[in-house]
Amino acid sequence: MHALWDIPELVQSIFTFLDNKTRIEVASVCRLFWLNTLPFTWKEVNDFYTLIQLLPEDAVAKGYDDDMEPFSLKRSLHESDWERLILHSQYTKSLTISFDDHSQNQYEQLLSNMPSRAILPNLTSIHFRLLGGDEPPNSELIKLLLPTTVSFVEVEVPEVAEGSAEAVLDALAGVELPSLASFAIEIADFQASTRDLDSRMSQVLHTHQGIETLEINIYQYRTDEAICSAGRLPALRSLEVFSYGWEMAAGEPDIFSLPDNLFPVLHTLKLRGTPDSIKALSSRISSENLEIIDLYLEPSLDFEADSPAQNANCLLFSDRFPRLKTLVLHLQISVLEEALSPVLACRELETLRIGVGWSRTLWFSENTLARMGAAWPQLKTMDLTLFIDYHSNKYLGLTHLQVIARDFRSLVKLKVGFDATTKGNPGFKVEDAVTIADNELQELEVDWSLLDGIMERKIAHLFRAWWPKLRTVRCTEPLHFPYSYHWASVIEAFRNSNTEQTTLGGSVSHSA
Repeated sequence: MHALWDIPELVQSIFTFLDNKTRIEVASVCRLFWLNTLPFTWKEVNDFYTLIQLLPEDAVAKGYDDDMEPFSLKRSLHESDWERLILHSQYTKSLTISFDDHSQNQYEQLLSNMPSRAILPNLTSIHFRLLGGDEPPNSELIKLLLPTTVSFVEVEVPEVAEGSAEAVLDALAGVELPSLASFAIEIADFQASTRDLDSRMSQVLHTHQGIETLEINIYQYRTDEAICSAGRLPALRSLEVFSYGWEMAAGEPDIFSLPDNLFPVLHTLKLRGTPDSIKALSSRISSENLEIIDLYLEPSLDFEADSPAQNANCLLFSDRFPRLKTLVLHLQISVLEEALSPVLACRELETLRIGVGWSRTLWFSENTLARMGAAWPQLKTMDLTLFIDYHSNKYLGLTHLQVIARDFRSLVKLKVGFDATTKGNPGFKVEDAVTIADNELQELEVDWSLLDGIMERKIAHLFRAWWPKLRTVRCTEPLHFPYSYHWASVIEAFRNSNTEQTTLGGSVSHSA
């Protein structure tokens, strides 16, 4: 064998260019190649049982049988029995382990047979999937699966698993993880005492003060104590909270009972809830470095109060974050255009995405769009996926697009739904459209936009007049959408001046 294969850094570099299938094939060539595939093959393990299969065959019974679990110990394990497993697991960075009645019984067999060495010495990420059962996972076993190298922990409870989440949280609160920087918990069903779960999450956050990223996605649980503890984390930069329990808390006189001046260094905020609950949490953020806000606004339980006028102040808090660069809004409520007025104070905004749910409405006048363009001179990406109400005249037209071309000079990517039909734009004359050369738009995506046969023959000329640098036009509507064939003709016109054509699924796309 050539001497170059004796240079481990070179061999490792070569193997990074191989896909998994090829690595498996070359692993059988020689021991050197096999050893060099281990870091890639065992980097991510999606089932702890995969590692258990590396124990000696004479010590572990594997496979299903009428009277046997997927594995059971035939004898006690010695230190040497773990060597093969640890040889492979030393390369494992990410592990998923599932707990249910069967696996709980299996894994508990290992407790009295563990080696003196860590079985996952370099693990950085662990995902606990709690699949239900009569007994919660053993806390001591969970601690053994949490070496000090772990930096990310995810707890997922996709179905009823009484006490399981609490058991994992207790274990996390009782172990030192100096590298832990990210924690996520997702519980999909109402299962246990909400106060117990909330206090246990709070204890985990008290124990691990180095957490930088936190995700709480919980159904019908009160999380005010945990959020208060999260707000005091000195290094927390990213927070995501999705909790149906917010509606209950929002009705109290002292919403969440949260103090002010929380989240001192927060950079990214992602929330899902009612306008009141989101406002309650956002108003307590003291960070001056918040740059990304992603909100999913839902109606309150009082549907009669869910009107555009009632929701006028849903973004009132945003003017407190002048360094905001990205704002994403998923609106399952109807709002007036005035609701975005506080966001105009965010002069450094670079990305704006607004998606409005079906049967919910939001509409911008030309004057409001002009104010937005003047307020955000650095805006580069804008997505206005506004609901088109076919029974009213409230949707964007060609005059709105003309304002966007005139006033959003730095915009590079635009996704927008609008009415380009002759009927929907009375008095508009394509011939009078002025060429607007001083803008940067290069990509345009027309989303669920209306177009008739008359405007079909003119709109490509219009786009070129408004956006001289435009190089990509996409139509993302499904082919059965009534107006898609008109847009196909427009795309065809752009294709003649471009050099590359791409078609993706039901979308028609042409790129330069």
